[in-house]
Amino acid sequence: MNFNQLRDYQLTVVESILSSLTKGNKRVVMCLPTGGGKTRIFTYMVKRHLNKNGKVLVLTDRIELLKQAGGSFDSFGIEPELIIAGSKPDLTLACHVAMVETLSRRATDYATFIQTRTMIILDECHKATFDKLFPYFNDNTFVIGATATPYRSGKQPSLDQFYTDIIQVIDTPELIKKGFLSDAETYGLPIDLSGIKKKGGDYDLNDMANRYEERKVYQGVIENYNRICPNSKTLAFASNIESSKSLCSKMLSSGLNARHLDSTMTNYERVETLDWFKTVKDGILCNVGILTTGFDQPDVETVILYRATTSLPLFLQMVGRGSRTTETKQRFTILDFGNNIKTHDFWEANRTWTLNKVVKKKKDVAPVKSCPKCNAMLSKQTPKCNYCGHVFRKTPKEQKEEQIAMLIRLPKKERLIIANRSDLITKAEMAKAKLISPFWVLHNMSNKQDAIEFCNLMGYKLGFVHHNKQRFKVFE
Repeated sequence: MNFNQLRDYQLTVVESILSSLTKGNKRVVMCLPTGGGKTRIFTYMVKRHLNKNGKVLVLTDRIELLKQAGGSFDSFGIEPELIIAGSKPDLTLACHVAMVETLSRRATDYATFIQTRTMIILDECHKATFDKLFPYFNDNTFVIGATATPYRSGKQPSLDQFYTDIIQVIDTPELIKKGFLSDAETYGLPIDLSGIKKKGGDYDLNDMANRYEERKVYQGVIENYNRICPNSKTLAFASNIESSKSLCSKMLSSGLNARHLDSTMTNYERVETLDWFKTVKDGILCNVGILTTGFDQPDVETVILYRATTSLPLFLQMVGRGSRTTETKQRFTILDFGNNIKTHDFWEANRTWTLNKVVKKKKDVAPVKSCPKCNAMLSKQTPKCNYCGHVFRKTPKEQKEEQIAMLIRLPKKERLIIANRSDLITKAEMAKAKLISPFWVLHNMSNKQDAIEFCNLMGYKLGFVHHNKQRFKVFE
């Protein structure tokens, strides 16, 4: 496919951003799921802007992203000047790509340069590392933040302090339906996270790593990898370097083709490891955070979450590494060993984003369940496992909920007939669901003990029964 030709929804994103800018929104967030083509879209906009004699600055926060942006620029015939550590760039040129930390250190010296940029792109703009540069931006500069997860939590300032509009044209379910993202098969084994310390709003990484090692969670990883997705190209995300190295070592001992990658390795070691992973069909790459964003390897078939996180963006970024499609791949596998699906819902769930912080309810647990036979993660309403065919037996609570749902659809007259034939517990449940009136139930009772029991079930004071002599004369 010609790289210069955007998909229909990508053109819609461009049109929506331009419309927002025309309305006076100088700072706009472009929200698109991982694999949806954010880099392609903003590179198209950069090319368009340069053709109108604009001056562009693209900001990123890691080497992998810098290389990815450079690759897309080449496809559009753009040759950006790089601003990286140790460089002496020509600031008179029209297009620059900069590492955010490098530019931050030079911000005072480069203040005039930044002020003269007419368009600034921030890749992965949900990260707070970009915030410190906003005071240097010209008020008339078009600022476009690109991210799959425009979400801030904890003490981080919300994105509405930096942007005035957000563009979200399409979400993951529709991209899967259109064939632009892979569908996911999700499996998970529960782990006891109680007692693990919290640090900065998320689980303490060292404490978590120790728990995983103590519980020998790696055994479940290896067993389920061999059972569910053997010989598949895999990315495994661990909580810290020692945990990643340990998992890698255990995999190698089990005969799996695994290697480890982390940020402390030399540039040569990182490049060599990534080159190995690109060429090995059954390679398993264990890493610590380094491949959560900006890593584009479409043939990744499995993502292993060998850690837990309370961060929705981090969860989506990790899983998103396996979501890209190829000519031979339309599905990928998620192996969750951190209760992440129960915490955040399925990766492919529909999500509507805002610039404001979203306050989560306490004990916010997604409506999912695990198949006891194959460990597949499923919607709670699923009666039969999509993967192994296991049929779920409804619990008494689920049976009651299903019965209530059925009664809601009935006319009032039929509900009253059913209530008349039901036991006191069902009558109380129907009354609590506002399917019938509790006063109607009491009015039609002829037994004082039944009335007292019904009131207890409803949480009413017993005096209600004893002192309503005028209405309930049978109780005198």
